[in-house]
Amino acid sequence: MKKVEIFGIKFNNLDLDEALQKIKSFLENGKQHYIVLPYSEFIIRAQQDKEFRKILNEADLCLCESRGLWFSLRFLGKELKKNIYGVDLILALSQKLKIQNKKIFLFGGKEKVVKKTGDKLGECIVGTEHGYQDLDKVVEKINKVKPDILLVALGSPKQEKWIYYNLKKMPSVKVAIGVGGAFDFISGYIKRAPKFMQDIGLEWLWRLIVQPHRFKRIYNGVIKLGCLILKEKISSHIHNS
Repeated sequence: MKKVEIFGIKFNNLDLDEALQKIKSFLENGKQHYIVLPYSEFIIRAQQDKEFRKILNEADLCLCESRGLWFSLRFLGKELKKNIYGVDLILALSQKLKIQNKKIFLFGGKEKVVKKTGDKLGECIVGTEHGYQDLDKVVEKINKVKPDILLVALGSPKQEKWIYYNLKKMPSVKVAIGVGGAFDFISGYIKRAPKFMQDIGLEWLWRLIVQPHRFKRIYNGVIKLGCLILKEKISSHIHNS
């Protein structure tokens, strides 16, 4: 499967339909798989955190979640077919699973948010657990209902590391996905950015407006990544001159 690399992170070059097809094959082959959805902040964090970078690169699918990161790749001459928002992936997946009779467990976020997300997604959800508890006990709860897919919303890099070190303890789970703040949007707890802002890569600005406490994270994902991109572009230009 062709990959596109930026700053040591290797992304699968898939659109949403292709990603869904891959997940379908993962559910059918009997093995366990995990999927990561990096956005801009992941790139910055992975520069300092070697363990996190290793986990991202060992994922069965690494899908670019951020439109801004997608534009950054294009700026450097590295094109991906499309960025894939976690919310869109979850909604599409839940619709397909209703037909295939597969089960999803939701883990992470605030209790009222994860429960409402479960209500919105409907009958394919077999359990929900909030992220503010003993994480070891959650494994036991997940194993009781034996889901096929586990969606984990603990924020990065916590969710990716938790999946990496706990997936084998949950044998029924064939696909685990780190989904960040997707439950906030699906539940309606936080409104998604207008479509035009998503399309032009300004969803980060919307998040800053509605969640100003995320300033530091947004700064890391926008300003610091921008500096890395410019440095890489200048270096590449000098090298090719």
